[in-house]
Amino acid sequence: MEYADINFPIGSVNPSGIADIGYFAPKADITAWPTIEDPDAEEATVDLTANYSGDFTMAAGKTFLKIYSTQGKGKVTAEPTGETDCKMYNNVATLKYPKINKEIRAFAKAAANGDFVFVIKHDSKFFVVGNKDYRCDISPSFDTGDAAGSDKGCTITITCPDVTPMPEYTGELPLAGGTLDCSTGVFTPTGTDPEG
Repeated sequence: MEYADINFPIGSVNPSGIADIGYFAPKADITAWPTIEDPDAEEATVDLTANYSGDFTMAAGKTFLKIYSTQGKGKVTAEPTGETDCKMYNNVATLKYPKINKEIRAFAKAAANGDFVFVIKHDSKFFVVGNKDYRCDISPSFDTGDAAGSDKGCTITITCPDVTPMPEYTGELPLAGGTLDCSTGVFTPTGTDPEG
């Protein structure tokens, strides 16, 4: 891989935090994954090594689903794990759903021992927490709050091993009612011609 300068323009806009909508799908609903290169691959570039190329292919009738997360309560991190010559990353997302209802309780019941893939937006980029070969560890916890106006709901912690820290997804994300182009952030409803 040809390395490049890693610069930062002083004074540039550099927002923190994650968007209030994330996306998830059971891994069993994904029939084909986009690809990502190893740094030592002959065709490797910075883009091909850090970002997925191509799209998620879903089983017939399946899409990614939306999940709301209270802004200021969620984030995505990547931490190295492992020993010399075997190091990988644990990609971790924390989401906060502010209500205790049947939908979030049913999700938590399935996710606790299930395997899902999450796509989370930060700074106009969409990061994947989930891996074709490694299972996500999903730990939803609930809290009713202890006083009027206190924090409550479900905190979802998602951890997944990956060889890439916070891999970016730039393909199309199939959703109910249309597709989200993760390279532009533009949602196109089903049956709409994106060219006009």
